[in-house]
Amino acid sequence: MITIDIKTMLIYLVLIAVAVLVIYLIVLVKNLVTTVKNTNQVLEDTAVVSGILAEKAKAADGLADDVIEALGSFTKAVKGEENLIAALSNIAKTIGMAVSFVRKKDDEPARERETGKKK
Repeated sequence: MITIDIKTMLIYLVLIAVAVLVIYLIVLVKNLVTTVKNTNQVLEDTAVVSGILAEKAKAADGLADDVIEALGSFTKAVKGEENLIAALSNIAKTIGMAVSFVRKKDDEPARERETGKKK
C-alpha cells in the first residue's frame, strides 16, 4: 500500500505551481520584448512623419503669409491707396508661389521613385 504524506504532497504542488508561474513569466517577457520592438518602430515612423508635417506646415505658413499680403495689397488698390498694377503683381507672385508649392508636392513621389529614396 502506498502512503501519501500530506506535507510532501503540498510541497510538490507548490513546486509545480512555481514551475508553471516561471513558464508563464517567460512567455510574458517574450511577448513584452516583441511589443517593445514594435512600439519602437512606430515611434521612429512617427518621428519621421512629424518632421515632414512640420516642414510642410512651415512652407504652408509662408504661403499663407504671402496670400494675406497679396490680398491686403489688392484691398489697398481697390480703396485707391495703391495702384492696381502693383496689387495684381503681388497676386500673380502669390499664385506663382502656390503653383510651385503644389508642383513641388506633386513631384516628390516621382523623385522618390526615380531615386528610390524618401526624403
